[in-house]
Amino acid sequence: MSRESGVRSQYFVVEARVPVPRRDTTAQPLPTTDYRLTTSPLTTHDPRLTAHLLDTGYCLASESNVIRGGRRRQIACHAPVALLGHPQHGWTLFDTGYAPRILDATRTWPFSLYRRMTPLRLNPRLAVVAQLGALSLTTGDIRRVVVSHFHADHIAGLRDFPHAELIASHAAWDDARQRRGFRALLRGVIPALIPDDFVARARLIDDFTGPTVPALGPTHDLFGDGSALLVPLPGHARGQLGLLARTERGDLLLAADGCWLSRSYRERRPPPAFANLIADDPRALAATIDKLHDFAPARPEVAILPTHCTEALGRELRREAAYHRATQHATENATATATTAAP
Repeated sequence: MSRESGVRSQYFVVEARVPVPRRDTTAQPLPTTDYRLTTSPLTTHDPRLTAHLLDTGYCLASESNVIRGGRRRQIACHAPVALLGHPQHGWTLFDTGYAPRILDATRTWPFSLYRRMTPLRLNPRLAVVAQLGALSLTTGDIRRVVVSHFHADHIAGLRDFPHAELIASHAAWDDARQRRGFRALLRGVIPALIPDDFVARARLIDDFTGPTVPALGPTHDLFGDGSALLVPLPGHARGQLGLLARTERGDLLLAADGCWLSRSYRERRPPPAFANLIADDPRALAATIDKLHDFAPARPEVAILPTHCTEALGRELRREAAYHRATQHATENATATATTAAP
């Protein structure tokens, strides 16, 4: 049990300068469940994507810094990633989340300030590379990584996938590659986390001529079959991408940091003015939140997952667990029926 958070946790405390009330349950990690330990094989008969959400850890933040009018209480901002399996194109990661490498990258000035601004709760077992074995996968099975944007909490595990194609927007890369020192830190970029051979492995996107999504506009069709549509979500970071995925258990919009909390797009509440200091374009961010607000009723069947929203993450983890339980139950019933019918 952490003396700072007062909750039992699968995470260890890296550094925390902000005191947390002893009975604050908002900073509790999400429960570990067994659904991540099984995966169905990819088949050419199912046009939908196999999807797994993997929690890689979290940092602490004041709700008042995350949403305008938020309370002065500490909340957990998790950093989940999406592992998406396509019948023909194999496995894709949307972001890589936290990984132990971020500790080395933030030991020295000025990046040591990163830990102080966002106190980390990490566990090496939650790094994506450490979770793949439970899904019977290796790093070599990951064919590509979509980088929503280059902030450290989204790319800390990027170097763990040395053979994957790296997909990002031209605008995001053009901005991130030129940042060093404080200029990088002020935009959440830690250059040491970016692979040295990024350019050699990169596919940089600047054409959004695919299917048009209500409110969000034209997309980039990643596989050419509508199963994974990249959408621009500007404002928080230059060239930020979201991904609208057609998955086995329903459509999912991976909204990256288009907003930090679901309440933000539901209530059209952007971050406070303080957060404009680190936003790439505050007006574009407000516009993106408005677009997400309009998208939600236009496509009510789509689950929207802002990366750091614990409410949305918990909901999707429960949906994923229920889907896998139902699938397993159906498989067991089919096997039992076949066994009974056998002569």
